[in-house]
Amino acid sequence: MYRYVCAAGLIVAAAAVAQPPQNLYPLPRIETVFPAGVRVGTSVDVTLTGTDLEDATGLTFSHPGISAEIIVPVEPKPDPKAAPKGKPKQGNRRKRPAGPVTVKAKVTVAADVPVGTYDVRVVNQWGVSNPRAFVVGTLPEVNEKEPNNDVPQAQRVALGTVVNGVISSSTDVDYFVFAGKAGQRVLLHCATSSIDSKAMPLVEVFNAAQRRVGMNRNYQDGDALADVTLPADGDYFVRVSEFAYQYGGADWYYRLTLGSGPWIDAVFPPRIEPGKATTVTVVGRNLPGGKPAGTMDGKLVESVEVTVTPPKKIEPYRGRIEPVAGTLDCFEYRFAGSNPVPIYLASEPVVRESAADNDVPEKAQALPVPCEVAGRIDRPNDRDWYSFQAKKGEVFIIDLFAERVGSHMDAALSVHNAATKQVLAAEAQLDDDNETLHPIAFYTRTSDPPSYRFTAPQAGTFLVRVSSREASVEYGPRSAYQLRIGKPRPDFRVVVVPRCRELPAATAIHPGEDAALDVLVQRVDGFTGPVTISAAGLPPGVTATPTFVGTNQRWATLVLTAAKGAKDATTTFAVTATATIDGKPVATTARSAAITWAIGQGQNVPAIARLDQTLPLAVRPGRAEFRIATDLAKATVKSKDGTVAPVKPGLLVRPGDKITVPVKVHWLWWTARPNPATLFVEPTVPQTNQQSSPFTGQTINLQVPVPKEKGEAAVTIDLRPNCPPGQYAATFRGDTSIPFQRNPDVPQKNPITISTFSAPFEFTVIPSALARLTVRAPKPQLKPGESTEITVRADRLLDYAGEFQIAVTFPKEGDMLIAAPARIAAGQTETKVKITAYSTAKPVKVPNVLVTVTGVYDGKYPVAQNGKVNLTIQK
Repeated sequence: MYRYVCAAGLIVAAAAVAQPPQNLYPLPRIETVFPAGVRVGTSVDVTLTGTDLEDATGLTFSHPGISAEIIVPVEPKPDPKAAPKGKPKQGNRRKRPAGPVTVKAKVTVAADVPVGTYDVRVVNQWGVSNPRAFVVGTLPEVNEKEPNNDVPQAQRVALGTVVNGVISSSTDVDYFVFAGKAGQRVLLHCATSSIDSKAMPLVEVFNAAQRRVGMNRNYQDGDALADVTLPADGDYFVRVSEFAYQYGGADWYYRLTLGSGPWIDAVFPPRIEPGKATTVTVVGRNLPGGKPAGTMDGKLVESVEVTVTPPKKIEPYRGRIEPVAGTLDCFEYRFAGSNPVPIYLASEPVVRESAADNDVPEKAQALPVPCEVAGRIDRPNDRDWYSFQAKKGEVFIIDLFAERVGSHMDAALSVHNAATKQVLAAEAQLDDDNETLHPIAFYTRTSDPPSYRFTAPQAGTFLVRVSSREASVEYGPRSAYQLRIGKPRPDFRVVVVPRCRELPAATAIHPGEDAALDVLVQRVDGFTGPVTISAAGLPPGVTATPTFVGTNQRWATLVLTAAKGAKDATTTFAVTATATIDGKPVATTARSAAITWAIGQGQNVPAIARLDQTLPLAVRPGRAEFRIATDLAKATVKSKDGTVAPVKPGLLVRPGDKITVPVKVHWLWWTARPNPATLFVEPTVPQTNQQSSPFTGQTINLQVPVPKEKGEAAVTIDLRPNCPPGQYAATFRGDTSIPFQRNPDVPQKNPITISTFSAPFEFTVIPSALARLTVRAPKPQLKPGESTEITVRADRLLDYAGEFQIAVTFPKEGDMLIAAPARIAAGQTETKVKITAYSTAKPVKVPNVLVTVTGVYDGKYPVAQNGKVNLTIQK
């Protein structure tokens, strides 16, 4: 995903203003960490830069074995002869610095900390910052020493060393020199995007005669990997620059590893079964016991077979996980001294592509469904055909994993009927999956095809073709895929993101205040049910009202509330999610994510983001300015016929209704009239996909100005006429502007925008109909003492399979008619109702005989539908 976003998102980030908007409450934000790593069991002095980092009290890491001590700068002694300049400042809340703030610390890594990449955050008076990557390695480390801008200035380093450097300007070039032996295979890995850097470097290697012997860029996202087999003994020069010389600065830092250790390019299959020992093929360079396995990008690679057993308790992969793979389950694999790679977990038995010539449908490889077949686009213009058997009406999920599991192929998929040659799903339909959990903060759009729900039109053989749109130029070990064909397994994954949607951030809260997080739900295999969201491990004085992501919705707002007496704290907590699937409770822990680099406000482009390793929360002194609360006791519902009534117990409503909820605004501190507040209904689906929202467009970011003289406003939620039945939750947000004094000793106040949130309230949408109702009387005439029948047909909707009870109501003209008890049995669609006229009945026309058909939705909500027929009692 990173390679697709780089051109748009990263370059926009480069041009965006480094400082966060001035109208927000201060919150620490890290931009750079240098050096961005250290050798295990040692210490290093680290410099962090960013905004609102002043008066840092410490650093916190995602592993307890990494600690830090803030290095307090030594203030120069005042000149006793110099005249004092102004009144000395008191307190620790200083005026906002004009530029980036620097924090220095001595970081120590214990000897037992596992090798890997961890998160570091700054803690200060404002809260806790966004994460930045910090690497724990095994090799000696040095820092780049300027000037090293040309060959004579090249910095000498030894093989087996990590160099921490910075491309300090667009034209900056860094040279290093090392001594090597003939035939030695040297790998030069320049880590950038994998450690949260903006750099996109070109790495070149020259011999002593200045002849280039190797180069690379964009090996993986922004990272480069130059692979050189040295032709002779002697010195070799490494040149690192920003490709195209367009950007540079402190944010363009890197870690250059010069070594001859093992390197893993790919693992095949990319997904293996949980808990099962599996033999996988590891492809790479300098592998222990590796055997020649052809070439990749013009370089010889090796392969080795190893047996891997996924751990019972999945430890997190300590590398960069981007949104496109953020909802998949994986674990970390590496050789001693190698780079880490993720291995993903399959949901079906895994088989391998075995047919070398399955490029045509006649030679399709038969699959024992359900299964996941692991294959590769291993030669130019390769395409793979597979076949499987299905019974009529049998349902399978067909899902192709490529980019999501690290493949470089641009996957495409098509499904065919082998007998009729009919294309059941074309590549144009099963190309890129453009759906995303969040359009900015967690952009999950992928070049993989969307998951396809296949229903067999008849019993027989069906074909699936896997191809790549870049197969003419991109193929080999890094163009692997895994094709899943299996029964639906409804499930869900949850990601939680700090509310600041365009800036790197963590969550901070003040006593008496509310804070919110975005909860994003990835639905799997057609799961549509509500997902309950709650928080655990909150510090004393902080609570969270459980909410849920409504039926088939993707977003929820989790509101944290700090009591007035909540004490200062810096901690981590967890967000949990539960749902009922196939009658059984299912629970999971939400994954935490954060934006890596800011984007310009309102630019509506995806941010660079990733999963982080902890979910932090800071409670800091301050005062809440205002609160909002819903007054559900006074809520009303306006139905489609215009009737307005109090909301029924349990907030039961129907599609097309309008829910009007009074919202009270309570100003906590100000004696003067405050600025107006604005109320919003928080969205429940991405705003790029409004048609799937259960609410009409005006309820998304619905602005309701609250006059200064009033403390209450009525907010209306319009349910779409086609709103699916189910459970939903709504949360209101209130925004206002207040003057903020950053430094108690400086009277200057600047306006900032603050927000508060209501506790979520739940409502249940009951369907208007459970069937398309048809009522007719084939023989509408009957004589006294005779009977006739009314045919009642209910074509079921919403997968309702329960029983329908039938009641017949006669007008006053039909007081001499009686209807026999009737029902439509579960799973049936039609029945007949016997109508009998008393023997004493007089001839009369009986119009508008009301037939009421009632089903029970969700086992507890009766839904009634009416039909009418006309009858006649004859002489």
